[in-house]
Amino acid sequence: MMQTRSTAGHAAATDGLLVLLAGAEARGKDMLIASARRRYAHDPRLEFPARLQTRAPALDTEHIGVPRRVFRDIERNRGFAVSWQNADADHGLTAGALQALSAGRIVVIAVPPAAIERFRAVWPNVEVVPLTSDVDSARPSANRNPEAIRHSGDIAEAVRRFHRVLDRITARQFGPPSDVSC
Repeated sequence: MMQTRSTAGHAAATDGLLVLLAGAEARGKDMLIASARRRYAHDPRLEFPARLQTRAPALDTEHIGVPRRVFRDIERNRGFAVSWQNADADHGLTAGALQALSAGRIVVIAVPPAAIERFRAVWPNVEVVPLTSDVDSARPSANRNPEAIRHSGDIAEAVRRFHRVLDRITARQFGPPSDVSC
Protein backbone atom coordinates (compact mmCIF):
# COMPACT_ATOMS: atom_id res chain seq x y z
CA MET A 1 0.00 0.00 0.00
CA MET A 2 1.42 3.41 -0.97
CA GLN A 3 2.13 5.76 1.94
CA THR A 4 2.54 9.52 2.23
CA ARG A 5 3.30 11.80 5.16
CA SER A 6 0.88 14.40 6.39
CA THR A 7 1.77 17.71 7.95
CA ALA A 8 0.53 16.28 11.25
CA GLY A 9 3.22 13.60 11.07
CA HIS A 10 0.87 10.67 10.48
CA ALA A 11 1.34 8.06 7.77
CA ALA A 12 -1.62 8.21 5.41
CA ALA A 13 -2.77 5.35 3.20
CA THR A 14 -4.15 6.12 -0.22
CA ASP A 15 -7.26 3.98 0.23
CA GLY A 16 -9.53 6.77 1.46
CA LEU A 17 -10.83 9.56 -0.74
CA LEU A 18 -10.81 13.21 0.26
CA VAL A 19 -13.66 15.09 -1.45
CA LEU A 20 -13.34 18.86 -1.44
CA LEU A 21 -16.46 20.92 -2.14
CA ALA A 22 -14.66 24.02 -3.39
CA GLY A 23 -16.24 27.38 -4.03
CA ALA A 24 -16.00 31.05 -3.28
CA GLU A 25 -17.25 32.57 -0.04
CA ALA A 26 -21.05 32.78 0.34
CA ARG A 27 -21.80 30.13 -2.30
CA GLY A 28 -23.53 27.73 0.11
CA LYS A 29 -20.79 25.16 0.71
CA ASP A 30 -21.55 24.67 4.40
CA MET A 31 -25.29 24.37 3.71
CA LEU A 32 -24.64 21.61 1.16
CA ILE A 33 -22.29 19.80 3.53
CA ALA A 34 -24.86 20.05 6.37
CA SER A 35 -27.59 18.55 4.17
CA ALA A 36 -25.30 15.72 3.08
CA ARG A 37 -24.21 15.12 6.67
CA ARG A 38 -27.87 14.55 7.59
CA ARG A 39 -28.65 12.39 4.54
CA TYR A 40 -25.61 10.14 4.91
CA ALA A 41 -25.56 10.09 8.73
CA HIS A 42 -25.92 6.29 8.83
CA ASP A 43 -23.56 5.54 5.96
CA PRO A 44 -20.22 4.47 7.49
CA ARG A 45 -18.44 4.97 4.14
CA LEU A 46 -18.76 8.78 4.32
CA GLU A 47 -17.53 11.20 6.95
CA PHE A 48 -18.16 14.94 7.22
CA PRO A 49 -15.72 16.16 9.88
CA ALA A 50 -16.20 19.39 11.76
CA ARG A 51 -13.52 22.03 11.49
CA LEU A 52 -12.18 24.40 14.06
CA GLN A 53 -12.42 28.05 13.12
CA THR A 54 -11.55 31.38 14.65
CA ARG A 55 -15.02 32.84 14.18
CA ALA A 56 -18.12 31.80 16.03
CA PRO A 57 -20.28 29.53 13.90
CA ALA A 58 -23.46 31.51 13.20
CA LEU A 59 -25.84 28.95 11.73
CA ASP A 60 -23.52 25.99 11.48
CA THR A 61 -23.36 24.01 14.70
CA GLU A 62 -21.09 21.39 13.11
CA HIS A 63 -18.03 23.63 13.35
CA ILE A 64 -16.27 24.69 16.50
CA GLY A 65 -15.38 28.31 17.11
CA VAL A 66 -12.17 28.85 19.09
CA PRO A 67 -10.20 31.97 20.02
CA ARG A 68 -7.23 32.78 17.73
CA ARG A 69 -4.80 32.07 20.59
CA VAL A 70 -6.17 28.53 21.00
CA PHE A 71 -6.12 27.99 17.24
CA ARG A 72 -2.46 29.08 17.06
CA ASP A 73 -1.56 26.75 19.94
CA ILE A 74 -3.17 23.80 18.14
CA GLU A 75 -1.38 24.77 14.94
CA ARG A 76 2.00 25.05 16.72
CA ASN A 77 1.47 21.61 18.28
CA ARG A 78 0.64 20.12 14.86
CA GLY A 79 -2.90 19.26 15.90
CA PHE A 80 -4.30 20.00 12.45
CA ALA A 81 -4.04 17.80 9.40
CA VAL A 82 -4.54 21.00 7.39
CA SER A 83 -5.15 24.62 8.28
CA TRP A 84 -6.06 27.50 5.98
CA GLN A 85 -7.30 31.05 6.05
CA ASN A 86 -10.45 32.26 4.34
CA ALA A 87 -12.09 35.66 4.55
CA ASP A 88 -11.76 36.85 8.14
CA ALA A 89 -11.08 33.52 9.85
CA ASP A 90 -8.58 30.70 10.20
CA HIS A 91 -9.84 27.14 9.72
CA GLY A 92 -8.35 23.81 10.70
CA LEU A 93 -9.18 20.18 10.00
CA THR A 94 -8.08 18.02 12.88
CA ALA A 95 -5.80 15.06 12.38
CA GLY A 96 -8.77 12.75 13.12
CA ALA A 97 -9.87 13.19 9.50
CA LEU A 98 -6.69 11.39 8.45
CA GLN A 99 -7.74 8.41 10.56
CA ALA A 100 -11.02 8.18 8.62
CA LEU A 101 -9.09 8.37 5.35
CA SER A 102 -6.64 5.73 6.54
CA ALA A 103 -9.64 3.52 7.36
CA GLY A 104 -10.70 3.82 3.70
CA ARG A 105 -13.65 6.18 4.11
CA ILE A 106 -14.64 9.13 1.96
CA VAL A 107 -14.09 12.39 3.86
CA VAL A 108 -16.05 15.38 2.57
CA ILE A 109 -15.24 18.97 3.52
CA ALA A 110 -16.02 22.45 2.19
CA VAL A 111 -13.00 24.58 1.28
CA PRO A 112 -12.13 27.74 -0.63
CA PRO A 113 -10.36 27.06 -3.95
CA ALA A 114 -7.13 28.60 -2.61
CA ALA A 115 -6.85 25.80 0.01
CA ILE A 116 -7.06 22.85 -2.41
CA GLU A 117 -3.28 22.44 -2.78
CA ARG A 118 -2.85 22.29 1.01
CA PHE A 119 -5.15 19.25 1.06
CA ARG A 120 -3.38 17.62 -1.89
CA ALA A 121 -0.10 17.97 0.01
CA VAL A 122 -1.57 15.97 2.90
CA TRP A 123 -3.50 13.25 1.08
CA PRO A 124 -2.79 11.81 -2.38
CA ASN A 125 -6.34 10.75 -3.27
CA VAL A 126 -8.31 14.01 -3.65
CA GLU A 127 -11.37 14.78 -5.75
CA VAL A 128 -12.50 18.39 -6.13
CA VAL A 129 -16.20 19.16 -6.63
CA PRO A 130 -16.48 22.79 -7.73
CA LEU A 131 -19.44 24.84 -6.49
CA THR A 132 -20.33 27.69 -8.81
CA SER A 133 -23.13 30.20 -9.05
CA ASP A 134 -24.79 31.87 -12.01
CA VAL A 135 -22.29 34.72 -11.58
CA ASP A 136 -19.36 32.28 -11.76
CA SER A 137 -20.85 30.40 -14.73
CA ALA A 138 -21.19 33.60 -16.74
CA ARG A 139 -17.43 34.11 -16.64
CA PRO A 140 -15.48 32.66 -19.58
CA SER A 141 -13.05 30.94 -17.20
CA ALA A 142 -15.82 29.10 -15.33
CA ASN A 143 -14.97 25.48 -14.54
CA ARG A 144 -16.82 23.10 -16.88
CA ASN A 145 -16.23 20.03 -14.68
CA PRO A 146 -19.16 17.58 -15.10
CA GLU A 147 -19.16 17.00 -11.32
CA ALA A 148 -19.49 20.75 -10.65
CA ILE A 149 -22.48 21.84 -8.62
CA ARG A 150 -24.09 24.93 -10.06
CA HIS A 151 -26.04 26.90 -7.48
CA SER A 152 -28.51 29.12 -9.31
CA GLY A 153 -30.62 30.16 -6.33
CA ASP A 154 -32.67 26.94 -6.16
CA ILE A 155 -31.32 25.51 -2.91
CA ALA A 156 -33.28 22.26 -3.15
CA GLU A 157 -31.88 21.60 -6.64
CA ALA A 158 -28.31 22.35 -5.49
CA VAL A 159 -28.78 19.88 -2.62
CA ARG A 160 -30.11 17.19 -5.00
CA ARG A 161 -27.17 17.78 -7.37
CA PHE A 162 -24.64 17.49 -4.56
CA HIS A 163 -26.24 14.28 -3.29
CA ARG A 164 -26.13 12.80 -6.82
CA VAL A 165 -22.44 13.68 -7.10
CA LEU A 166 -21.73 12.05 -3.72
CA ASP A 167 -23.69 8.97 -4.78
CA ARG A 168 -21.59 8.69 -7.99
CA ILE A 169 -18.34 9.20 -6.08
CA THR A 170 -19.33 6.61 -3.49
CA ALA A 171 -20.26 4.09 -6.20
CA ARG A 172 -16.90 4.67 -7.94
CA GLN A 173 -15.01 4.27 -4.67
CA PHE A 174 -16.89 1.28 -3.24
CA GLY A 175 -18.73 -0.31 -6.17
CA PRO A 176 -22.50 -0.69 -6.57
CA PRO A 177 -24.76 0.35 -3.68
CA SER A 178 -25.20 -2.14 -0.88
CA ASP A 179 -27.81 -2.35 1.86
CA VAL A 180 -26.59 0.84 3.50
CA SER A 181 -29.68 2.84 4.43
CA CYS A 182 -29.36 6.55 3.73
